[in-house]
Amino acid sequence: MIVDPGRLEVARVAQHLASGYYAFLVAHLVAVNPMSINSLPPSPVLGTNPTGEIRRKDGTFHTLDLRFYLDLLREDQSLQSHFLRTWAMGALLMLGDELGAHDYFDHAPILELVYHLRNGVAHGNRFNITYSGKRRLARHDAHNRQAAVKSPLGTVYEITHALTGPVLFDFIGAADVIDLLQSVELYLSPSQ
Repeated sequence: MIVDPGRLEVARVAQHLASGYYAFLVAHLVAVNPMSINSLPPSPVLGTNPTGEIRRKDGTFHTLDLRFYLDLLREDQSLQSHFLRTWAMGALLMLGDELGAHDYFDHAPILELVYHLRNGVAHGNRFNITYSGKRRLARHDAHNRQAAVKSPLGTVYEITHALTGPVLFDFIGAADVIDLLQSVELYLSPSQ
């Protein structure tokens, strides 16, 4: 069996995104725990809060008060919601872009599902199936019916030409994104 290196590379990206989402969720759970304050690094100056740096490309950086932002995340439910939504959106965007670089391989329904979810997320987190999207749906189904990983209830997600409304977390949830990432990994892996 000849292994397509492009398929293998995108399968690895999907696997890393799924693992990364798990790690991100663990980091979130740790961060919102009141005991997490004890995990911050010590401050180099006695009596001040520890700080961190966010580097710019030119080597300069933003300095942030780690305790302040840890407290902010723990106390602000809205920020937590945005925090969790960001990873799912980023994962769909990244996987969709990787698949797009390979013209979505054979346009399998699971890959086409990523295409439409990625576009919805990229355009305001809303489905807006355009004329070209409807033509694409006429040629390629977009669903998870044969997906290797799904909810224990077997929930099917299908994109239709009439679909409207928010993508995350109304149409599809966080764990459904992980199912999708894992399904794409398995679909594109050599054993398939």
